Amino acid sequence: MVTDYNMCATMPTVNIFRMGTQSNRDKTNLNDLINDDATKIILQNAGLTKIYEKEQISCIIVTIESLKLLCNLLFNSVKVQQSQVLISSLPYLIDRIKNYMTHDSYDVKLFDVRILFLLTALNTSTRDIIKTDLYGDVYLIKIIEEFAAQNQNSEVITEETAKEITIVCEVLKVLFNLYIHSDDIGVVDQEKYKNLVLILYKLLTLKYSVQQDDLESHIVNLLTVIPFSCYTSIIQTNSKDCKDVYQNMDMSAICVLLRFLDKRLECKTHLLENFSPIITALVRLVKSERLVRKYIRLQILPPLKDVMNRPEEGTTLRAKLCKLLTSPITELRDLVAELLFVLCKENVSRMVKYTGYGNAAGMFATKGLLGRNQAETAYSSESEDSETEEYQKYKERINPVTGCFEHSKPNPLEGMTEEQKEYEALKLVNLVNKLTKEGVVRPCRIGDDGKPEPIEHVLELQNELPKQQFGRKDSDSE
Repeated sequence: MVTDYNMCATMPTVNIFRMGTQSNRDKTNLNDLINDDATKIILQNAGLTKIYEKEQISCIIVTIESLKLLCNLLFNSVKVQQSQVLISSLPYLIDRIKNYMTHDSYDVKLFDVRILFLLTALNTSTRDIIKTDLYGDVYLIKIIEEFAAQNQNSEVITEETAKEITIVCEVLKVLFNLYIHSDDIGVVDQEKYKNLVLILYKLLTLKYSVQQDDLESHIVNLLTVIPFSCYTSIIQTNSKDCKDVYQNMDMSAICVLLRFLDKRLECKTHLLENFSPIITALVRLVKSERLVRKYIRLQILPPLKDVMNRPEEGTTLRAKLCKLLTSPITELRDLVAELLFVLCKENVSRMVKYTGYGNAAGMFATKGLLGRNQAETAYSSESEDSETEEYQKYKERINPVTGCFEHSKPNPLEGMTEEQKEYEALKLVNLVNKLTKEGVVRPCRIGDDGKPEPIEHVLELQNELPKQQFGRKDSDSE
């Protein structure tokens, strides 16, 4: 194999490379520089103009540089992203990926997959071509399946393994793009997704620490687009060396996801980007797998013992998530509320017990759960938790709004005459009415749909009070 760049690079190739270098510095006229002939030259030098043969790559340096150039052009040029010449090369690219050998160039593999990622991200029409017409997802899954099988019981990280993990991460990114709208599937596809989840289970339980965060992050992203019916393989029958067992099932992968959540919850910036994928993945898992929901609930909402502190105080997963229930980021707040609500089997009283009514009120209002009657849920009626001694001891002194024990406070009306009480009450009514007229606050009552609706005058609340007293049911039995 020739390795001297000067010996194997033709003059047109050199000119194309110069154009690529210029495109890095000046993107203004990039679309004017690129035409079909130039694209064909790049594809030819990248080895993407015919079906893959073992001796096809005669000059590895030219191939790699051409692939790098393609990545650069794809990233910066809409014209290249939509290029029919480039799209017509996809069968050759998929064929090369299909025939990868262990000793093949790492750089060729890396940039092959990156080209697929950029194309599927920036030109969504290529997703169906790659997945449906070329079965590209099958060959990509094969790459990560082989890696998982070869490294399942290995703890020694080599330079070669680190490179393979990088390629696995790139493959996971492409699969995310291909499966981003995948809930409507047939029986054959269902088996494919279940097998993919099994592979993700194996990847999550690898014993490597190198690039662990990147690998877990891409796995989490992919879990957010797996169809609901295909998560079964994320837990396996208990094996001898498994430490995280629940009801005779291996929960190792779930433990990894919970640790990943805990790490992400420490982030102080880019909250939505950091929190949303893992919380979305957990919501989908707990909705689809009953055993996963029960196990995750024990980790996030264990039987309640700490009743002296507010739910959002502390460093537990419960505390960190409860803090987010009042986040100004609506999408994040709703995601966290959904996770906790499902863990509570969508039971309002139980949600109040673990989070405090003040933290959960926003979600209750959005879902129309402020009314007295709650619709039946699809969850089993068995209890997954009994009240602890600590909870039973202080139960009557727990404020449902704050979610914690409160010491007795003196009655502010004590010592007042009836006339004084009436005076203070009218004074309060007038103040609230003034705030209402000025648009500072909008008093509401609970409508028939269980959602708040504005009222014209604060006195309208008087008739609503008797039927809107919040009934507490602290037991976790349904």
